Amino acid sequence: MNTSVKNLNSNIESLSYIWLWAGIGLIFAIVGILLLLGADEQEGLLKEGGLFETLTVFGYLACIVLICGFWPRQRIIAQWYFSILIILFMLRELDYDKLHFTVGLLNARQYTGGLVPLPELILSILIVIAILTVLTLIVTKEARSFINGLAAYRLSSLAIMISLMLVFVTKALDGLSRKLSTFLDLEITQSFELLALTFEEIGEMGIPIMFAIAIMSSKSNS
Repeated sequence: MNTSVKNLNSNIESLSYIWLWAGIGLIFAIVGILLLLGADEQEGLLKEGGLFETLTVFGYLACIVLICGFWPRQRIIAQWYFSILIILFMLRELDYDKLHFTVGLLNARQYTGGLVPLPELILSILIVIAILTVLTLIVTKEARSFINGLAAYRLSSLAIMISLMLVFVTKALDGLSRKLSTFLDLEITQSFELLALTFEEIGEMGIPIMFAIAIMSSKSNS
């Protein structure tokens, strides 16, 4: 009986590795296809509210559904901060941090520029405190398991590592032309700017893909 269970877990883990490579391959395949299109077609697909931004939002929704479907109720409650984090990512993709605030929830001028009404300023501070609380809980409760998982090449940890890499890369590519012009006094061509936008938007879509793989593979790990 124990041998059968081990074989089943081994098969599930092998299948998860296939999904991990499939997810990575999908990201690069979409980038490659987009690079074959004309500039106008690329911009139409990559624009705010376009196809890939919409797919990214639905990807985060799918992650919430997977948590409800793959994790037991006790685990969902105990690790509630994961669900909240995914919802925060989704709201960020929908630009809620900019649309509903005078300057922007994550913009320093929201708090130091004197441009924001007091009630909105207080609300902004409370929301930021709540976000920092969620992040702190994740780090304090999950960091050791995450590091041990990386050392053991655990699928869920590998997928999360890739998602973190995508977060940093896409953040660096966001507004690349403006950043280079402001800090380095460099101007980039329109084609290079479009290339950066392509990697940014598809990289952002890759984040919920990796989250989904981590959610499904972590069921067998648990």
